[in-house]
Amino acid sequence: MDIKQDTINAEEMAKRLNTTSSNIRKWCIELEKHGYEFVKDNRKKRYYSVTDQTLLSNLKYAIQEKKLPLEIAATTVVKGFDRNRSSSNTQEEHSKNKETNRELTVYQEHNNRTTDVVLNTIKEQFEQQQSINNKLLEMLDHYKEALKVSEEKRQTEQEQMSKQLKELEELEERLAERISKQINNRDKDMMDYIRQSQKHNQQQLSEIAATKEKEQQKQKSFFTRLFGK
Repeated sequence: MDIKQDTINAEEMAKRLNTTSSNIRKWCIELEKHGYEFVKDNRKKRYYSVTDQTLLSNLKYAIQEKKLPLEIAATTVVKGFDRNRSSSNTQEEHSKNKETNRELTVYQEHNNRTTDVVLNTIKEQFEQQQSINNKLLEMLDHYKEALKVSEEKRQTEQEQMSKQLKELEELEERLAERISKQINNRDKDMMDYIRQSQKHNQQQLSEIAATKEKEQQKQKSFFTRLFGK
């Protein structure tokens, strides 16, 4: 089979689908990820059949009209193609034989209607999943906010405890200093009292000694006068 006779290149396909060659290449890569195969030459350059054109047209419709992500759109059209191929061989016959533009248009319209139903279902499922994801994200945001508030509260409490602990340590230091000063003052007062007591006792002893000495002198003077010289 002459590839170039029975197929068209990416530039021609882009013109037929009213898009760009880069889009065609990007779409084909995604379709190949999901198991679809294109005809390629020795240099791995893709060539496109009528069936490929139909598939790419469906993919374009899913992306641009139904606003589906490329990955989901590619999965959908490949699954639809596999179902149609397993139920009928008309697509293969259509790709081998060049049919008229009218037949291609009728086939395309029928395929579009089938694809439209499938895509609507996929889109609804996708939107439902998006809604669930949004709710999960909202719950996650609430959880993050609650966690942030809890962390801020914990930090505030920790700062307050640190402040109270510091104040308590300062109070203990002042109290210890005050007690130490009181003990020192008390010891000083006690020493002063002891010194004063000692001084007073010494004075008393001195006075007693002086008194005794006077009495002794008086007695001596008395006996002297009594007994004479």
